[in-house]
Amino acid sequence: MTRFGRLLLLVLLASGALLVSTPAKPANAAEQDLRWPRYFDETGFWVQGPFREYWESRGGLFIFGYPITAVFKDDGLYKQYFERAIFEWHPEYAGTENEVLLQRLGAIRTQDRINEIPFRPINVLPDENCDFYPETGHRLCFGFRTYWNTYGGLSNFGYPLSEEFTERNDPPPAGDGNEYTVQYFERARFEYHPEYAGTPYETLLGLLGSEYLARNPVHPSVTERQPPDMPPSDPTTGLHYGPHVGYGFNIAWRGDEQAGPFHQQTMEKVTEAGFSWVRIQITWRDAEPQPGQYHVAHIDRIVEQARADNVRIMASILKAPTWATGDGTDGIPANAEPFENFMRVLADRYRGKIDAYEIWNEQNLAFETSGNVDIGRYVNILKAGYRGVKAADPDAVVVFGGLTPTGVNDPSIAIDDAVYLQQIYDWNDGEIKRYYDVLGAHPGSNSNSPDQFWPDNPGNYGWSDHRSFYFRRIEDLRAIMVAEGEGHKQIWLTEFGWTTLNPAPGYEYGQYISEQLQAEYLVRAFEIAKHEWPYIGVMFVWNLNFAVTVDAGDEKGPWGVLRSDWSSRPAYDALKAMPK
Repeated sequence: MTRFGRLLLLVLLASGALLVSTPAKPANAAEQDLRWPRYFDETGFWVQGPFREYWESRGGLFIFGYPITAVFKDDGLYKQYFERAIFEWHPEYAGTENEVLLQRLGAIRTQDRINEIPFRPINVLPDENCDFYPETGHRLCFGFRTYWNTYGGLSNFGYPLSEEFTERNDPPPAGDGNEYTVQYFERARFEYHPEYAGTPYETLLGLLGSEYLARNPVHPSVTERQPPDMPPSDPTTGLHYGPHVGYGFNIAWRGDEQAGPFHQQTMEKVTEAGFSWVRIQITWRDAEPQPGQYHVAHIDRIVEQARADNVRIMASILKAPTWATGDGTDGIPANAEPFENFMRVLADRYRGKIDAYEIWNEQNLAFETSGNVDIGRYVNILKAGYRGVKAADPDAVVVFGGLTPTGVNDPSIAIDDAVYLQQIYDWNDGEIKRYYDVLGAHPGSNSNSPDQFWPDNPGNYGWSDHRSFYFRRIEDLRAIMVAEGEGHKQIWLTEFGWTTLNPAPGYEYGQYISEQLQAEYLVRAFEIAKHEWPYIGVMFVWNLNFAVTVDAGDEKGPWGVLRSDWSSRPAYDALKAMPK
């Protein structure tokens, strides 16, 4: 994990070279987006995008029931089945109240019953107990009328297609096989349940969605339970999300042929903690040392071990080969075309095995870009990476490279992460917005708790008078995203953590973080993200196991949650015990 920017900030504060940016207005902690994915463990399906917004705003579980299929295309429309309804997405009405329409299940269910007495149109005048609808020739009376008016009326249920009558509904699982007083509508069937008299459940909707599915089976893949740790891409919006929240570790891994036991032990520690994601760094220069020559056997080994243990992977891609940069460095090359080719090859090889690709790392540090922070070059490399990945694996998530927290504003050293984000949105009329699915970020920590923030609740031990020193720096980045119309996208914390006592220069703040505080702060960070930041996706703790691989004086060891002998530090035990 690069913490070079934090050391630089201290040096430059002393020298007067720092230009402190104006803090962005924090994002509203209660910010919600009803289009973000929601998982229903009861049936094993995700609901997201316009379907979730419609479900949440038009009655939710009480009216529509649980989802019983994935989103799939049928008769030219994207659909999703629920217990009591079928949702259809109509792109021709995007942005209007008709973007989602309900299939006319009541009409379909009764299309062969028009000659039965309850379905024959009548000709009566309305009275105080009944409303008459000449559109279909039927009445709506008493409790059913109250329910219809209360819970969505015409838009949710449509016009009545029958009078009230008694019928036996379908046997399980579509129904319970009992007799009820019912009435059919274009999109629903009302059932009177005397056993619930006097409660809101006296009238319930029939399970027309379940009945339709039982009578009209779909491809088995549509009804298979979806994994709870990763939403599918949303075909109605083209957006990709992670779970809220996802639990991940940055891991040390090895490239040698004898790495199998090391990788196996690593994945066992990941899953033992109840985590399901890892972040690995892949260096382009090692994987393609010469144009078109791919050395990826070492990647194969870690990927296969992760998949064997049902652990998802985000690969952070960085460090160009010198043949691509042409200047002897490993920074971001001026010509991004070779990177697009590389990412296409990588995404094709690991399609369905690597779930997300982070394009570069801490690119607001000159140290990571070989001498100068260049926004235009990053726009081009992200665009190339996005195109390469999507050409080979459209379902993979492309992550905007995590920015390091810093207040420095000198392109030869670093650019303040909030300033950088605003500048890149301003570049070429916001071109960058088309080339990432989620924003990667690296919040600060230093000697501060996750609840502290400058200037209203500052820390006590130095490293406290700039917002980049704090975990809640994420709120500044989020405010910029929202102001730029990017609030529909998630933020993934691709690195975050607290170091304990650290022998490496520049990490003196670690002396104020005991092992117990490290444990408490990490758990609290997850709590904040889960309960205050609904826009957070996967969170990758920095780090799991670097202490096993680095020397005692290396700065990465004290950030870890395992010791050099693989034994647990308090932070690992706390994360393991933490509710997920």
